[in-house]
Amino acid sequence: MRFKPFLVLGLGFVSCSLLTNVALSAPITGTANIAGNVAVTGNNIIFNSTFVNTTGASETGAFAGLTGGTIGSLMGSSAGATNVPGFATFTTGVATPVTFDLTFISPGAGTVAACGSAAVGSLCTPTNSPFTLLQLTSSTVVASLQLNGDAYTGSAATGTTPTTSVFSTQLVAPGTIPAVLAQLVTGGVSNITYSASFTASASNPVPEPASMLLLGMGLVGAGLVARRKISN
Repeated sequence: MRFKPFLVLGLGFVSCSLLTNVALSAPITGTANIAGNVAVTGNNIIFNSTFVNTTGASETGAFAGLTGGTIGSLMGSSAGATNVPGFATFTTGVATPVTFDLTFISPGAGTVAACGSAAVGSLCTPTNSPFTLLQLTSSTVVASLQLNGDAYTGSAATGTTPTTSVFSTQLVAPGTIPAVLAQLVTGGVSNITYSASFTASASNPVPEPASMLLLGMGLVGAGLVARRKISN
């Protein structure tokens, strides 16, 4: 019986050590570039359940070796705080799967006033919408969406890392901001190829709107390159 206090103290020390090890788990770092298909109807963003890595892109850090994964959909989505555990999981080709929990949908970077214009350079964000619509040319609209959350391997209890993802697609038909918005109301836009970049960093800042648009425009080209791979 005289050893019982020492036993309790020893167990407490072991428990504290385990908790410390969990808290000090290495953070997720690196970038993943993916592509897939999506349909947008009203406020719903319906992703095809699987994605692939963007052709020719190099994944880094914890995402190295990525060839694919799964992703959820956003029903009734609007800008602001949200909670979608396991929204995206990077599984195929990764030694340790990486999970992304969605926690915040960033508001778009455009204005409501620009939504009625088809002038090149117009930057539209419908009321309470997470989308930024850029009239890139007279017949091409680039749509961008930014999602923020946390990435981790195994369980979130082992430690998470702030992660930002930027999705982008090119809309040639109907081709103008007013026409795109009208189509979303009447039936939506389906079978769109998108590209996205996930970046995890322990000191990951939220990108400025201009940076998001530049990244989105760059992703459009990558997504078009990946179209054939997705179809196959």
